[in-house]
Amino acid sequence: MRRLFLAMLAIPAAVQAEPAVVFSAAPDAVAVTLYRNPNRSPDDTLDLDNPSSFALIAETRTVTLPPGEVVIRFEGVASGIVPQSAILFGTAPRERNRDAALLSQKGLVDAFTGQRVMLRRTDPATGQTVEEPATIRSAADRLVVSTSRGIEAVYCTGLTQTLVYPEAPAALSAKPVLSMLTKNQPGGTVTITLAYIATGFDWDATYVATLAPDGRSMSLLGWMTMASADDTSFADATTSAVAGKVNRSEETRDNDGRRIRQEASSLNRTYQCWPEGTTSDGRPHPIGSLPLPAPMAARFAGADIVVTGRRREAVLQDASIAISAIASGENLGDLKLYRLPMPVTVAARSQKQVAFMVKNRVRGEVIYRSTVYQEPDDPRILFRFHNRKADGMGDPLPAGKAVLYQVGAYGRTLIGEATTADKTVDEDVDLVFGDAGDVTVETETPPKDDNKRIVTIRNASPFAITYEVEFPVSADYSYIDLPRGLIRKPGKRVWRTTIPANDAARLTYSIHETDQD
Repeated sequence: MRRLFLAMLAIPAAVQAEPAVVFSAAPDAVAVTLYRNPNRSPDDTLDLDNPSSFALIAETRTVTLPPGEVVIRFEGVASGIVPQSAILFGTAPRERNRDAALLSQKGLVDAFTGQRVMLRRTDPATGQTVEEPATIRSAADRLVVSTSRGIEAVYCTGLTQTLVYPEAPAALSAKPVLSMLTKNQPGGTVTITLAYIATGFDWDATYVATLAPDGRSMSLLGWMTMASADDTSFADATTSAVAGKVNRSEETRDNDGRRIRQEASSLNRTYQCWPEGTTSDGRPHPIGSLPLPAPMAARFAGADIVVTGRRREAVLQDASIAISAIASGENLGDLKLYRLPMPVTVAARSQKQVAFMVKNRVRGEVIYRSTVYQEPDDPRILFRFHNRKADGMGDPLPAGKAVLYQVGAYGRTLIGEATTADKTVDEDVDLVFGDAGDVTVETETPPKDDNKRIVTIRNASPFAITYEVEFPVSADYSYIDLPRGLIRKPGKRVWRTTIPANDAARLTYSIHETDQD
């Protein structure tokens, strides 16, 4: 009786079924929101080959689930997915995993270790391509196979060699995969939304400004450049970009995704061939391309992998570089979200550009400015405008670079380049774009007073100019005996004057060093 009781207790564990596996091949709809790298200054150029920020991906999928716990395999997610950030709406998840077993050289070799494959190579005697059965014996440090000729290392002869596999294992996927285990649920056809953060994205703002001939206004065109280094394409995606500095938690940072994908993409051929010193000089040899029928060949990471069978991945190509529609701006708390008005394809390893700001007439003024570091530096020219609707602006200005032109007697001419930090509404924006060639600054120190400075500013241009001298707040010294009427701004005081054509202005002040004791 005791044996029968123990046997009955063991029955549930023995017959307990594994959760059913449901495949979701692709999303029905997808939304991509790109975030700018908060640590990249406006002077830094966007790295199009290695974007260093992230994106929020939201995928809508329709799946049919059996009752109970189910493992849903989401194929075609971003290869840079941060799995701990994934959220599933529509059914309750219990567990999530990123599947790094990609259909790749390393994945195929690992899956077929100990099994028979075909070794295709060039016969060194005849130069003809021959095939023979082979068994993969080891792939830990080097690819070793056994044939009727004995045991040998592949890729060591210097001639074209490759392995032909009978099929693609079900455990390997040609697309990045995220697996999620659901809680016990009633089953049926449901629409679910998968949202997650993915690395390898970034965006940047670039402006083209044209000053009016009188220098009192400019037209402004803003371009949004979006970059993706991800291996997945998101077709017809609802796309947005977020401007402003975002604080990101350490839990959503994942720097291992690229390393995992790189390790899975190809075999390590930097080893010395085996038997060492007999079949090769130890240098790695590239794999040659093979003229195979289309259903038999798939290209991964620049090397040919031959897989017979039906499973193959079509390469998504999107040749669109720019679209002409204008993105609309929306408030997102303290940030600004720019939403593209039409679906676009965020293609794998690509860039896309779209206009997001068009201002036909922004009123402002041209100013000449020096900054005092004990003595004024060389004067610079800038265009300043107040970011408000009354002056033709009134929208947040994301950080980025600007190229400035001016319309004159000889047409539209390039006059300089500038950068701007993130600027919100009702802030002053200074676009510093060039040196002042017709304005000079001379500084003198009286013989009997080493702390006093006499500054003479000469305007050799045929028109009057507005000139400013900035006195920054310093911990090492302060400026005293300044003229009255200075403008107080955060971290500085500003002396402002108008200098007529072919005239000069004078400024005096003294330097008081701060006692460091």
